Amino acid sequence: MMRTGDPFAMLGGNGPYLVDRADGGLHCIGVLSALDGQWESDYRVRIRGLSVRTPVDDLHDEIRAVGAAQGHVRAVRVLRKRLPVLSPARALAYVRGLLVGDAPPDLVAVAVEQLVEPVDPVLAVRTIRPGRALTPRTRPTT
Repeated sequence: MMRTGDPFAMLGGNGPYLVDRADGGLHCIGVLSALDGQWESDYRVRIRGLSVRTPVDDLHDEIRAVGAAQGHVRAVRVLRKRLPVLSPARALAYVRGLLVGDAPPDLVAVAVEQLVEPVDPVLAVRTIRPGRALTPRTRPTT
């Protein structure tokens, strides 16, 4: 369109492209995702392998703080308020695991299912040409 001035010569529906400067990979970002920036977290997690905070991380922080300050019972109440699908026994197991280290993976999976919205495939980043494998020396930190 820029050259001809004719809107019918315009490419429609093609989103912007992203070339990963760390590994040289070529990725297509959908038009809708590019407009509101939702592609960024999908790209960081799925393509780059970086971690992004989720509502489950916030829940874990809250449970640890309540458990340390007010005890197991209050932490279980907070957890059941946020995740009512957990029985009292499962919520107690979740809290106990979280306060001594890591929560049981099967219970964390329930939390992820309930609290984390899945990525809409329309908004996901599509890899056209993968980049070369990142070594610990070349892996980005952000």
